Amino acid sequence: MTDLTGRVAIVTGGSSGIGQATVRKLSALGAHVVSGDLTPFPEPLDRVTGVVTDLSTAEGCAALVERVRELHGGLDVIINNVGIAPTRDGFEAITDDDWSLLWNVNLMSTVRVTRAGIPLLRESYYGSIVMICSSTARVVDPYWIDYAATKAGLLAITRGLAEELGADGIRVNAVSPGSIRTPLWDLPGGFSEQLAIRHGTDVETAIGRYVRDERRITLGRPGSAEDVANTVAFLVSDESSYITGSDFPVNGGSVKHI
Repeated sequence: MTDLTGRVAIVTGGSSGIGQATVRKLSALGAHVVSGDLTPFPEPLDRVTGVVTDLSTAEGCAALVERVRELHGGLDVIINNVGIAPTRDGFEAITDDDWSLLWNVNLMSTVRVTRAGIPLLRESYYGSIVMICSSTARVVDPYWIDYAATKAGLLAITRGLAEELGADGIRVNAVSPGSIRTPLWDLPGGFSEQLAIRHGTDVETAIGRYVRDERRITLGRPGSAEDVANTVAFLVSDESSYITGSDFPVNGGSVKHI
């Protein structure tokens, strides 16, 4: 069984969805986890500290890493998960402010947290960084064109950092989820409701059509946040000690090219 006892991890965007599932998974495996997000972690959890901070800003990213230093004196793992994915009506509708917000939240948060954390990772025997990317970085999707651009950027950063930090014993990998049904899907006005409106039917029927006809998901269902968290846990564990510079698809078979 994977054992992360005593390791210290940052999870950005850890209060909900994939981030929250990752926090729970890593802490269950024995890690001390610091979750950084705009909202508090939803409830007390052993070995978990929630830090309320705005990761779209340089100050918020620096504050998160500094809090880890104060609490634990070191750092072994960074999970760059925080991100927003508003659906779009087309490229022309995306304003400069829209682009700037996604760039700062989805990509610059990773740059800033990782840059601040690397000196601590160099002191760790277990240094590992995981980027939560997306299948949209490789598959054209007009509903999330700016989101896809930020995630493609994260893949490029993953490859470059893996090459640079390998000599320091720090591994850098990516996880690219496909269609993951987090609670955000089912909020009022969320993706599930948007699908139902688009298809003119109820939510579950619309999701079924999306899975079958749009995404062509081989396993026939959306994924769960836990599906992603399980892959992340593997990538930061000793079981993946010879893996770096890789991108792990967690998409149920929806990305079919070689």
